[in-house]
Amino acid sequence: MADEPELADADVPGDPTADELDLEAMGLEDVELTEEEQVALAAAKARPVRRSEGAEPSTKGRPTPRQRRAKPGEERRRTTPVQFVRESVAELKKVVWPTGSQLQQYFVVVLVFVLIMIAIVSVLDLGFGTLMLKLLG
Repeated sequence: MADEPELADADVPGDPTADELDLEAMGLEDVELTEEEQVALAAAKARPVRRSEGAEPSTKGRPTPRQRRAKPGEERRRTTPVQFVRESVAELKKVVWPTGSQLQQYFVVVLVFVLIMIAIVSVLDLGFGTLMLKLLG
């Protein structure tokens, strides 16, 4: 085991970046790559690049504005119950409601699923109950 070379870390500073893997720049543009080498090259080019120490972080150029607070004489208006109902009705009009046949299909699917779950839980309950009676009984 002492004769084997140590494995290098995956993120070695000497690893070539995607920009350095340009085959034309290395004079290897006419060399035919195997499929594995092509996949490895594509993966290396797709690898994220770390920012250098001196690089400026990309910002949106301005701070996020704070939430506007009400001025001392200005009060925030509350929604009245009537306005709430109007807005709720307006939102419910935007909903795409299922047709009658879709509603029947959904009902049958849910009913079958619930019956299957009831059967599974019943079998487990019966099995564990019988097991407990045999062990303790």
